[in-house]
Amino acid sequence: MLKDKVAFLGLGCCGGKIAKNFVDMGYKGIAVNGSEQDLRALGGMPKHHLKGFDGFGGHRERAIECLASNEGFLSSVQELQEEIIIPIFGAGGSTGSGCGTVITELLVEAGKIVCPVIALPSSDEAIIKHSNAYQAVQELQEIEGAGTSFFINNDKTNNYEYTNKAFAKMLDVFLSNDSYGSRNNFDVSERMEMLQDNGATVLSLAKEKDTMIEKLTNGIFAPLEANKICEHIAIIHAGNDNKDIEPSEVIAIAGKPSNIYEGYNGKSTLIAVSGLDFPITHINKLGNIAKEIYEERKRNRQQSASKLEGLDFLKEEKKEPLKKKTMSKLDLLKKRMES
Repeated sequence: MLKDKVAFLGLGCCGGKIAKNFVDMGYKGIAVNGSEQDLRALGGMPKHHLKGFDGFGGHRERAIECLASNEGFLSSVQELQEEIIIPIFGAGGSTGSGCGTVITELLVEAGKIVCPVIALPSSDEAIIKHSNAYQAVQELQEIEGAGTSFFINNDKTNNYEYTNKAFAKMLDVFLSNDSYGSRNNFDVSERMEMLQDNGATVLSLAKEKDTMIEKLTNGIFAPLEANKICEHIAIIHAGNDNKDIEPSEVIAIAGKPSNIYEGYNGKSTLIAVSGLDFPITHINKLGNIAKEIYEERKRNRQQSASKLEGLDFLKEEKKEPLKKKTMSKLDLLKKRMES
């Protein structure tokens, strides 16, 4: 079963919360964080504490120093036995986004199929969140040999628990559904092929056609690029035929793929499209928001900056000689310690 070949790495606070959903479903997974408080909040799931770093304070560049100081963790990552590793992290945070790209590259070098899950910050979050996300995606683009990436769009709702559970349910169906039909089946080798596609993947799981399409184009994932470039389309139909949706209807949205995989007799219809371009338009929007707000703050600071004028009249007053200060007990103690 494909499920047995997968392990999840929840990096940082956000990554740990999402990974917990998969651990609760029976997948192998571990939460990784420098904050013991964040780790305790995850209950009994397996955890690894990054010693000496109780969060990065928004500075994702501290990840290198942190990982260098936690060689044991790096060794355990390299020794993972599962063929498919799914690192999950919030791109706006510092721990997850700082460590996520480094861990992804490390796992690719170890010969794993690595499929990062990146939770993007909402448009109304702080400048540093947008900046961190932009830099993290830039770094991911440069990693050769990485598998598919899932970009969660937190602009859709601030109910993050709902989003996390919805994503976990869809990916679980993709990984573990074993329904079959006389017409065709979506087998493990085809799923593996999609997981190895570089670029982005979006998923949709629904019973009604309108909802399927809505979730594919305007669901929890970052918006599709307009160029209609994709590599594979997979549909697990809810019945034993194509009455729920035709592949041509998905092609009209995502573009013509190299191959189409179909399975049958699922409880709901699952649609997966892989090999999409990264959601650059959406990520550029986040970067531009950060830049505009930063420049506006800079202008406002310059305009409001005013200095106090000198009180020249004070110079005319006669200065009285300073009285010798009596040493306090603390002063005496300090003097004693110095001698």
